[in-house]
Amino acid sequence: MMSNQRSGPLREQAMEALQESTTMLEVARNLLRQGNRTEAQRLEKEARNKRSVSVLLMAKANALDNATSGRLPSHYHEPDSSRAH
Repeated sequence: MMSNQRSGPLREQAMEALQESTTMLEVARNLLRQGNRTEAQRLEKEARNKRSVSVLLMAKANALDNATSGRLPSHYHEPDSSRAH
C-alpha cells in the first residue's frame, strides 16, 4: 500500500500531462484547419513533449512500485546523463 502512496502523485501528474497533451493536439488540429500551420506545428511539438513527460512519469511510478514490492524492475532505465549522445 505504501508504494501506491508514493507512486500515486507521479501517476496523477502523468495523467494530467497526458490530458494536457491531448487537449493541445485538439487545438493544433483546429489551428491547422484554420490555416495556421506554423502555430499548429509548434503546438504539436509541445504536445509531444508533454506526452513524453507523461510516459516518463508513469515509468518512474511503475519502477517505484516494483522497487517497493520486491518485484523485478521493469525495462525502464533512467537515462545516463554522463554518456555522450
